[in-house]
Order: sequence, then C-alpha cells, then structure tokens
Amino acid sequence: MSTARLSTGWDALESSRMAPDLDVRELEKRSRLMRIVSRKIALSELPNREIAQRAGIPSKRLSDLLAGKIEHFSVDELLSLRNCVCVDDGSPLPP
Repeated sequence: MSTARLSTGWDALESSRMAPDLDVRELEKRSRLMRIVSRKIALSELPNREIAQRAGIPSKRLSDLLAGKIEHFSVDELLSLRNCVCVDDGSPLPP
C-alpha cells in the first residue's frame, strides 16, 4: 500500500466533511419559506388539490411540501408556491 493512496483517501474523507451538501443559509431560507407556505395553506379555505392546480404542480408534490420534505423544493419553487396560495391581505388568488 502506498502512502500516496492513503493520503488521497484521507483527503477525500476530510473534504467531504468540510463541504456539506446544502448551504446552511439556503436550508434556513427554505425551511422558513416552507413554514410560511404550509401556514398559508392551512389558513386558506382552498382544497389542497386546487392549490396544487393553481400552482401548476401535481398534488403529490404539494403533499411532499406539507410532509416537510424540504430537500424536494428550491427557494424559487417555494416563493412561487407562497404567491399562489394567497395574496398579502389573506384573500385567495383568482383562478
């Protein structure tokens, strides 16, 4: 066994520990948006199927959001969903 191989293996192990898959700030932003969207959906009088239809996503994808599967959504998708649920005054958006 050569030491070059061993040091390369350790280097790879260390670099994977230092570089997490998700940026912490990105994850916090997605988490906050997911809570906002979930809350708006809960307060909305619209059925989930209609919300998914208005947002242009499958109902299963909306279910993933409500189940907290944060890794399935980007910040842009969550912002789009937030805007589809209702406007700032609380009234649902027209179809």
